[in-house]
Amino acid sequence: MGSSLILVANASKLPLLATICVLLCVPSTSGNFQSPTQTPTQFSTQSPTQAEPASPALTPQQIIQRIDDVVLSRAKAISTFTVQEHYALYRNGEANPSAEETIRTVYNRATGKQYTPIAQSGSSLLRSAVIDKVLAGEKDANLPANREATWITSHNYEMQPHPGTAEIDGRQCILVDLKPMRKTPHLIDGKIWIDAAAFTVVRLEGSPSESPSFFAGDTTLFRDYTDIDGFSMAVHAEAHSHNFLFGSTVLKIDYTGYSIQTDPLPPSGK
Repeated sequence: MGSSLILVANASKLPLLATICVLLCVPSTSGNFQSPTQTPTQFSTQSPTQAEPASPALTPQQIIQRIDDVVLSRAKAISTFTVQEHYALYRNGEANPSAEETIRTVYNRATGKQYTPIAQSGSSLLRSAVIDKVLAGEKDANLPANREATWITSHNYEMQPHPGTAEIDGRQCILVDLKPMRKTPHLIDGKIWIDAAAFTVVRLEGSPSESPSFFAGDTTLFRDYTDIDGFSMAVHAEAHSHNFLFGSTVLKIDYTGYSIQTDPLPPSGK
């Protein structure tokens, strides 16, 4: 178009979670900005149905080219957006989060992202050691000089579309395997489901292609998207991790209250 938290006192061992959220936290959009008390958008855990033949049939290269075109078109079209993001950090299967933070994010194509805290609760140490680092990593990834290297395009990934389509939330989707062109924490080794008509991302699953920390442990992530005005925008993301030092941790992110402005760049992109 981003995991371990128990030994928070040793914050230097937590970079992977921040990196994962660089992957998880990318532009997203919906109606007017909503207050911190708004119920987060519900996402579906529905598994894709069995693949059916795609019609009309496209070659793998045609599918890949359309994915590239949609990503580039989105980047050129969106000039600014605002969104409310709620971060909740869970440890070892606990029902209640150990730390939470709600922020207002403002994206500007020319400058990147800026954040304003709205509400905070739970461990201040966890927020500082994890969520603040997540936001700092996301801000760096969204700088104009860095942004293109994180896009889901054939410039950054080898893509292998599967034949046929599968249904997710009533949308016919094409499953595409992703293999990063290079080892970096900002790209994932995994798969995406693409809307078979619009060629926008519906779901992403995978793991960072390179861990920035020996102590990070096994990590998986997923992100669900919705289509708003033709743009693929995130509604929910999760990063799951486990290792012998930190135990099991889950970071959940919900995105609500999008407001998007478009100001398309000229064809040259200048």
